[in-house]
Amino acid sequence: MRKVTGFILCTSLILGGCSFISKNQAKDIPKTVSVKDYDGKYIGEHKKRNEVFLKKHKDEAIKKYKDYVKDTFGYDCKINLVDAYTNKSGFSEKSKVDGISVVGTVNYDVPFQLQLLFVESDNGVTITTFTPGHINETSAAVSAMMYKRYEHEIEQARLNLKNEIEKDGYYAMSEKLQLKQEFNGVTRQYLNFRTDSIDDLDKFKKEFKPIMHLKGDAFNQQLQFLINKYPQIQKNMKSEFIAYYDNEKNRETVKNYAWNLQKSINDVMQSYPSTKFVQFYKDDVSPSMVDGNGRLKSDSNVISIEGGKYNENK
Repeated sequence: MRKVTGFILCTSLILGGCSFISKNQAKDIPKTVSVKDYDGKYIGEHKKRNEVFLKKHKDEAIKKYKDYVKDTFGYDCKINLVDAYTNKSGFSEKSKVDGISVVGTVNYDVPFQLQLLFVESDNGVTITTFTPGHINETSAAVSAMMYKRYEHEIEQARLNLKNEIEKDGYYAMSEKLQLKQEFNGVTRQYLNFRTDSIDDLDKFKKEFKPIMHLKGDAFNQQLQFLINKYPQIQKNMKSEFIAYYDNEKNRETVKNYAWNLQKSINDVMQSYPSTKFVQFYKDDVSPSMVDGNGRLKSDSNVISIEGGKYNENK
């Protein structure tokens, strides 16, 4: 099963249990790629069964994705990625469940990334969710709403980090790859931003959806009402600042650099309420395998610091 951190599987929609399996790499797929110029074309599993399943259900999955976005959020969207996968709960062929992952960008005031998973049902496909109330799916929209509320402060932090690290040879993944992350929230260069939602789809449509369409002071006032009612949507905001470094760079050098970086970015990182992590990955990633954060899997361990906590780390 494609992993979404922090939520429980909705067993009524999952056909059998699930576990992670390595994605089969075809002979023409490179072992590793660089995030600088990779467009994500090999993301997914590439066994014959995956190709057959994708060909059979791709068009229906895309249509249902667009219908879901329109009904749930009231906006149009752009499809960025459609790939196939196979889950398994045991060792027999019958225990395997094929699925399709669709990732797109919802055309909101703050565009946000949304992943939906589909499994076969009645010779078609149906959306499979991780909780009955679609908390993971609606969290993408709530993340965009909170980003809209704090956009000036978040953008200052993002651009400050970009300016600091690019002069020292660190870089972001390509925009094409950025938009193919299997992620629910706001994706910008160097940043993935997300927060929690409520586990009640009907209540989301009634309470959150109308506020999404507001502007200016009206939006801020009504969003504050939601924050007061559901404090977790602000309390659990998480900013992941993501950068990559060349294979030639020594890991210890990067660790020291990350530690020293905390001081120069400290003040701007404190300007809005969110946990903030700056993460450095070696630019040597799988062309097809996605990790638990929805990014292409890296063979090296991440180097991470917490932003805005410099004084506490002294």
